[in-house]
Amino acid sequence: MKTFTLETCAETAPYDYLSRLPMDRWAWEYARRNDELRRDAASRKDADISERKAPCAPIRLLRSRVPQGLAERWGLVLMPDPDLSGIDADAVWTHYVFPDQVEVNCTPRLPGERCDIWDRTVHHCSITHVTDTAAREYLLIRGKGCIVQVRCTGMSHLSIEPVRMKMQTPDLIDLERKLKVQKEALRLYGKGPDTSAARWTKTTQILRNGVIALDCLKAGMSQREIASLLHGPAAVAEEWGNDGSALRASLRYVIRKAESLRDGGYLTELLGARISGDLRAA
Repeated sequence: MKTFTLETCAETAPYDYLSRLPMDRWAWEYARRNDELRRDAASRKDADISERKAPCAPIRLLRSRVPQGLAERWGLVLMPDPDLSGIDADAVWTHYVFPDQVEVNCTPRLPGERCDIWDRTVHHCSITHVTDTAAREYLLIRGKGCIVQVRCTGMSHLSIEPVRMKMQTPDLIDLERKLKVQKEALRLYGKGPDTSAARWTKTTQILRNGVIALDCLKAGMSQREIASLLHGPAAVAEEWGNDGSALRASLRYVIRKAESLRDGGYLTELLGARISGDLRAA
């Protein structure tokens, strides 16, 4: 897939971290800009979630002490802090709204047997283990400016006996999309932090511009001011023109798409959810 760099300025450079996000983290970036979700998040209490360190490894353990109905309305296992980015927030999507997430199956580890996933991950990445109200387990693995969500099946990670993890092979349904998610997960591994310049695809450029546009609209900026930020003052002075100009039409498209993703479209377009029940939809 062709990638490219984008010119940045003081206002847009802080969004460069978005270039390393997988689609499920883009979904959080849009969801956390929804005012209704933010109101739901404001009702959570620190005591609602227990947090402790694992006794045998530097792993954060999160578990709900109360039902998470408000989080589940948005497709989330727990309600994260909406002020935190897609990298920093503990945003874990349920399997039902994010069916293509990486999945590992855990089995008992025999004496002397090694677990390649454990050996390659625990010493090089930051790991958060999340247990939902039905005792389903998930991992958020952070490293090299990337983050990957993993759904765990089989034996519990919290059992006394050590486990061996094996990545599940995708079935034939949506095989290409699931393999893409697994490939993106491998970006976690490697030496040192990822210090390369932000690179974008046409899709992620539109998503980036949408996030910036939402923040600008929230700040009270006009469409012309937003266009100037995204495309430069010179381009706007030359191309803004009348109401039917291509630049205006392009920006309106970006804003419409961004608002749709923010208001529930992230579930189907970015996570691949099949909507039913109380889940939000655009």
